[in-house]
Amino acid sequence: MKKITLFVLLVAPFLLAMQCEPEPCTPKVSQKFKDNLITVENLQNTYNVGDIIWLNSYLDRNQTFTDPTETIDLLTYPMDFGFGIQFYKSSVYNPEIYLCLDENTTEITNGSLSNCNLFVYEKVGNNLKSRVGIKLLETGNYKISIYNIASFRESGLNCNDKAIDINTTFSNNNEQMISFTVQ
Repeated sequence: MKKITLFVLLVAPFLLAMQCEPEPCTPKVSQKFKDNLITVENLQNTYNVGDIIWLNSYLDRNQTFTDPTETIDLLTYPMDFGFGIQFYKSSVYNPEIYLCLDENTTEITNGSLSNCNLFVYEKVGNNLKSRVGIKLLETGNYKISIYNIASFRESGLNCNDKAIDINTTFSNNNEQMISFTVQ
């Protein structure tokens, strides 16, 4: 009897602790791929100080994806949509200096800037639009890489959110990166 009582006293707290731990919850994020959803309006190899590179993206509300083939209505997602970029400058001392774009280094005609290098789409009728201009303020060698277009909320995704994450490319070169020089 003492062995059973001792066993219950030693093991019961662990069993109760395991029963009380909540299951971790995560948002349900669908991963998709669709080429050419962001266009560099004036893509060149060389720019001058003071030029602006315009990134333009217009998304129909109904996006058709392959593998598997399906059409998804983006406006059924209750959140905003945004895309991020990585903006780098090269120097003799450092091959990749990360640059943070803000309201002083961008012009935005559609959408908004959420924070460093994250741009939010604007709903225009039944579609989503973003047009962001990056001001080229210094000479040097640069590259821009794009993140995915994704469901977005300033405070982050909640446990039971339904979201979508779309890998894409620039329509000008079907790549996720462009490189250029500013003189």
